[in-house]
Amino acid sequence: MAASGLLEAFPVDPEQRPGKSSWSSGLCSVCDDPGTCLFGAFCLPCLFGRNYARHHDTGCCGACWLYGMCPCLACCFASDTRRSIRTKYNLLPSPCNDVALHCFCSPCALCMEAREIQHQDRQRVYASPQ
Repeated sequence: MAASGLLEAFPVDPEQRPGKSSWSSGLCSVCDDPGTCLFGAFCLPCLFGRNYARHHDTGCCGACWLYGMCPCLACCFASDTRRSIRTKYNLLPSPCNDVALHCFCSPCALCMEAREIQHQDRQRVYASPQ
């Protein structure tokens, strides 16, 4: 009885409910995939477009153009995609807010998202029945 009262007093945040998993790599794990890191360093809008296209199964040109042409709003577009990735793959949120993460560390965040999408794609291929 006391335990149920304690649980009611401290409800679980829906973002941290059981069953959520961690990201496959960290924000600064650039050595995990140097190719993606270089791609992000030299063409950040293209990396966003590729992430968007792989996540939404669509073309990349529109997302790439939007990210490149509207740099003031890029953190909003990218943070929305990050939230969508977290929801789709049931991932724990980062310690920092998604918008703040993309405003202050967008290259690292986009590289992390690219590694996660690639990891999830590999997991899906290995888990699919033959």
